[in-house]
Amino acid sequence: MKKVYITLIMAFVAISSIAQNRPLQERGFMGAHPAMLEPQITVEQQEAISKLRFELNKELLPINNELAEKRVQLRSLKQVEKPKMKAVNSKIDEITDLHNKKMKLVANFHVEVRKHLTEEQRLAYDLRMSSGRRGNKRGSMNSRGIRNPREGMNNRWNVR
Repeated sequence: MKKVYITLIMAFVAISSIAQNRPLQERGFMGAHPAMLEPQITVEQQEAISKLRFELNKELLPINNELAEKRVQLRSLKQVEKPKMKAVNSKIDEITDLHNKKMKLVANFHVEVRKHLTEEQRLAYDLRMSSGRRGNKRGSMNSRGIRNPREGMNNRWNVR
């Protein structure tokens, strides 16, 4: 009798896993593929945007490295027995200056990318940039609305 139950359970698991097999491509609303609905860019546009992205990354690399160094220095300044608030505040000012510089570079990049797009492509680009579909961010939630505990560890609301 145990063998029958085990066989039935194995068959049930196998059938249910086959029935739940989904296609590899993600589909949008009512089966539409979102990438197919957006206007396609040409090879020349791709090359121009790729060059712009390369230049942006080249300019952002030293800024990101310097930001990481400043954050470590700030952490060290705050973790001493009696932190000097003047030094902490000046380090915070340096970090915010670097963030401002970074934001200006990214904003300039978006303006330059928009120059290479047609009117229809600009609309799709602007909608994508304003909808927050730029990738995962710290503290993001998965598809079921569950927060990943490893993400957002440095979030200012997570005091540990």
